[in-house]
Amino acid sequence: MSNPYAPPNETSFELYNERTIIDGLFLGAIAYGVHLTLFIWCFHLLLQKKKSRPDYLLMLYVSLLFIMGNIGNGTNIKVGELTFVDNRNFPGGPNAFFATGGGPVGLTCNVVYIINTWFQDGLLLYRFWMFFARDGRWYFALLPGIMFLASVALSLILIVMLCVPGITLWSTISINLAIPYWSISIALNVIITACISARLLYMRYQMRNALVGSGSEYISVTSMMVESAAIYTVNGLIFLVSYAVNSPIQNLALPVLGQTQSIAPLLIILRVLQGRAWSSSSLAKFQTGTDVKFNNNSTTMLQSGGTGPTLTMRSKGANESNPSFKAEGAAV
Repeated sequence: MSNPYAPPNETSFELYNERTIIDGLFLGAIAYGVHLTLFIWCFHLLLQKKKSRPDYLLMLYVSLLFIMGNIGNGTNIKVGELTFVDNRNFPGGPNAFFATGGGPVGLTCNVVYIINTWFQDGLLLYRFWMFFARDGRWYFALLPGIMFLASVALSLILIVMLCVPGITLWSTISINLAIPYWSISIALNVIITACISARLLYMRYQMRNALVGSGSEYISVTSMMVESAAIYTVNGLIFLVSYAVNSPIQNLALPVLGQTQSIAPLLIILRVLQGRAWSSSSLAKFQTGTDVKFNNNSTTMLQSGGTGPTLTMRSKGANESNPSFKAEGAAV
């Protein structure tokens, strides 16, 4: 049944596009709520710790993520107000105004979310280095490092172009820059996600024969999803494909993507603070088969854990009769 009150000059596709814009605002707000919860949780755990300089740096990191997430969510909502309230009679309707980029407010939103990508990718690159490129094997991180630098360079050029009057995120030149930028960023996340997941699966295989009791919380499906920032990778792929084919689905994915850029690293940091993630020191001991302790009071950045159960593991060592492997809590 047709709606007699529907805008007479808009097609069903245009109305659908407008619905996705509004729905995207709600989805972005929901994702922001998750971000807010994680930020409070992480900051509370950091305040409870006996802090060292790395802990203060970690507090600064999560605070910057939260500030940028606030600015991004607030400006995104403001663009929605400008689109459907302040400029409701814009020539061509809300779709036409939304395509203009939302002026300085929309530009601020885009720039903040682009910068947020650097923080998210940077943390994941550090995680990759920790799992694969430590102990002098720096060449393992060469390709991911080059991809990260290329992504930052392209995003900087994109920011400069977006500052030019008349150019928006949907302008041809912006699309030609944004697609390679997001493709490299997401490809970097896909590669790191696959590598870290494979590494954790291998470690899980090794631990099954060594662990006395349950160790699933350390190398579980959940830990693999969190450690590899898979939530951002999946969200990014959905947005990139829809953006490349100019599908209205991009209006649903982009506001959420801006928040998952903060949610993914905060989930990793939360596991660190709870003592449920692996540290570079614990990985080294695991690889050598010596006793592994996940230090709950470590002050090394991204290596400080919380309380956790004490696990006794058996592994091959110098004493084949009764070698032991201990994991007390966990750290990244």
